[in-house]
Amino acid sequence: MKCRVVVSLVFVAVLGLAGCSVPAGPKALEREATAEDTLPEPVSLSGVDLDVEPGSARLLATHEDVKYYGAKSKTGGSACLYAVPVGLPERWRAGCAAVATGEEILTLTVFDGSEAKLLNDGVDASQQRYQGWTRIHDNVLVTPAKPR
Repeated sequence: MKCRVVVSLVFVAVLGLAGCSVPAGPKALEREATAEDTLPEPVSLSGVDLDVEPGSARLLATHEDVKYYGAKSKTGGSACLYAVPVGLPERWRAGCAAVATGEEILTLTVFDGSEAKLLNDGVDASQQRYQGWTRIHDNVLVTPAKPR
């Protein structure tokens, strides 16, 4: 009987440790910050569904006069994507989501109706599901606004 209890406790402990591991998210967010990684005013680190770790933003790409930044959430296990128009920073958009283990972390609708996807590392963007999307960074895809 004691043997079963010990085995059960070890099994539960291993499951508990496995459940506590937090996915790392895009490696691009781990690099040292530079001056270009600073989010412009009036971009905020907090808001509805947005609680970003100060100093964690990294400029990932600039595409068609929009700067795309990745950032880490304060809660851990989440990553964020900012889209900040050059010259119109007050029209910024951002979203955060759990990194999880899938390919896509989040899809963000940008101020002009275009969309951007934040991806985990190693995603093959040539897959059929990403047809019509343009890769602008290892972790970012964009697609233009759909005609109305």
